[in-house]
Amino acid sequence: MNDITDEKTYSNSNKTLLLTIAKDNLSAYLTIEDNSNMIDEKEISSLLSSSGIKSGLEAAAEFNIKNKITKEIGKPFLIALASTQMSELEISYNFDSESCINIEERYEMDDLAQFEKVTKNQLLAEISVDDEQNTGVDILGNEISSEQKPQVNVEDILGDNVYYSAETNQILSSEAGYPYLDNENKICVKSSFMSQDIHNIVKTIYGNTTFDGVISNSNLEIFGDLWVKGNIRECNNGGIIVHGNVTLDYIEDSKIVASGEITINKNARNSLIFANGAIEAGEFSSISGGVIQSGKSVEVFSIGSPIGTLTEVEIAIAPFLKEQIRIIGNRLIQARDDSEVDESLISSLAVKLRELQSEFDSEIEKSHNDASLQIAIKEKTYPNSKIRILKDIIKIVKEKDNIEISVSESGLEINEVDRL
Repeated sequence: MNDITDEKTYSNSNKTLLLTIAKDNLSAYLTIEDNSNMIDEKEISSLLSSSGIKSGLEAAAEFNIKNKITKEIGKPFLIALASTQMSELEISYNFDSESCINIEERYEMDDLAQFEKVTKNQLLAEISVDDEQNTGVDILGNEISSEQKPQVNVEDILGDNVYYSAETNQILSSEAGYPYLDNENKICVKSSFMSQDIHNIVKTIYGNTTFDGVISNSNLEIFGDLWVKGNIRECNNGGIIVHGNVTLDYIEDSKIVASGEITINKNARNSLIFANGAIEAGEFSSISGGVIQSGKSVEVFSIGSPIGTLTEVEIAIAPFLKEQIRIIGNRLIQARDDSEVDESLISSLAVKLRELQSEFDSEIEKSHNDASLQIAIKEKTYPNSKIRILKDIIKIVKEKDNIEISVSESGLEINEVDRL
């Protein structure tokens, strides 16, 4: 409710009732202390009268009923609430509400391309208030000062997967997905989707997406988290770019790059697996062939194979950022070489590239002071596996069990760990 710092307090003679009036005189709270006696309503009325409260009792009772607030011994509850008229909110939507999904409908993935879409933290609406000030009386019966700043109450228009920035008076998306207005005209974002098998497609997907089947020979960019319950295979021409976290069971002959963390529940074969965050693999999983590269830490079960398949496990600086710099750099080159030059596109790509390079430079600076980088392999590490942390590399020539690799002054250090 309202600000109760520097409040005014009143109590009855035996200190069993404590009344607190907010500094702005727009609300008051009553605390009933336990004295093993019945609450005397006349004594409460007398305390309210002596404090000067003249109005707001009914408004407070309605508020408490609406919000299912009940009196509790020893805890303050709202006893008076001023009746004020809030300044009207003016909403400027940053999306076309006529081009949004219908939340009651079920769509195939191909159908979603026609609708408005947003990435995480994207502007959805700007809020302003009219020039008129709040009107009404406070709980002491005084007219509210015209100098009081209008209050902005956006709770009635905030729906799922959005948030309000008081600093900028903006409503933004907390998840990637598809914006819409619900039946109460609240701004929402639909951010969870499920799909079956997909094959041989190039697609951009918005929202947290679960695939129940196989992804094969496809090039995807996903703004949101990805969970693949089946198999990812032969997605190596562009691969899968995920602006979020990834959980998968199987991956083979593919490339996947994530801005967040990657969890491998079962097996990875001959794949490039890059993540800015940690990479983890579940118990009894195996990773054989290819490269796994994390910007934070690696904790896996088994690396390589008994036949000596070359497998590389690395901690590097911001792998996802490096991949984004490569992709945007290539797009910029193509845009400049295009027979029909699009100056607007070139400008936006150049700005994006500078932003990514600046962010990567910051990651380089942070890496100079990070001595906690570690790779843990809980079961077998087979010969012909290569372990790298930043610039230091070790090649495994003999099979090892339960090892942790960290950085020391002389380079990489391997410690064999006893695990219960």
